[in-house]
Amino acid sequence: MKAPRPDRFGSVAREPRIAGLFALRAISAPLLLLAAAQASAWQCAAARVVRIHDGDTLSVRCGDGAPVKLRLADIDAPELHQADGAAARAALAQAVEGRPLRVESRAVDRYERIVARVDVDGRDLGLALVAEGHAWCGLRPTAACRAALREARQAGRGLWADAQPQAPWQWRREHPRTD
Repeated sequence: MKAPRPDRFGSVAREPRIAGLFALRAISAPLLLLAAAQASAWQCAAARVVRIHDGDTLSVRCGDGAPVKLRLADIDAPELHQADGAAARAALAQAVEGRPLRVESRAVDRYERIVARVDVDGRDLGLALVAEGHAWCGLRPTAACRAALREARQAGRGLWADAQPQAPWQWRREHPRTD
């Protein structure tokens, strides 16, 4: 029996799956760093809206650059096929219509969208959508977001006109993606 040969990283793996795991780790770490660097570096003082995808996702263009798909940070809006999804999308479209956006990226999500804080006329767009009752706060809500959500719920604004609106994360669990 031949002795195992070292791979290109200098390690000798007896089990092919383990060797593949080390190679994957060696490749994925630089890609994650690159994605994080791109996300933290993407900013625009006057982005123009190219497309509204749903209540918390839009594509923008900064100057003559290529369109970039953004997910609003710190909120979760109803999905398009969910109750109030079309209303959330329409509210986002109305809020950004014809206005320049200030974008500050925070991360890249698993769908390769840039997660960003977006300001319109000096206001946090995500927080405004929560206050109008078109979105929930995200996983780690700020005190301001919790207060805006509480006020929207008490006033029965937007999706809170329904006594028990379904949260988007619950809807996604019941309707998994097929793509």
